[in-house]
Amino acid sequence: MNRLLRFANLKERQIVSSWPQLRRMVRDYGFPAGILLGPNSRAWREEDIEEWLASRPTAPKPDPHKKAAEQPAM
Repeated sequence: MNRLLRFANLKERQIVSSWPQLRRMVRDYGFPAGILLGPNSRAWREEDIEEWLASRPTAPKPDPHKKAAEQPAM
C-alpha cells in the first residue's frame, strides 16, 4: 500500500515551507494536487511526490555573475 503524506511531512522533507508556496508549486510547476481527505484535510501519495521530484531538473542554475565575468570586454 502506498503511504500518504500530510503537509507536515512535506515540510519535514524540505519540499515546501508554507501553504502559499505549495499552492504556487501546484499551479506553476506541476506539483501533485493531492487527495482531499475531508473539508480541511489534504494528503499526497508518496509515490506521486517521488515521481515529481525525480522529474525535476538536477543541474544547478548558471550563476549570472560568473557568466558576465567570463565574457571578454569589447
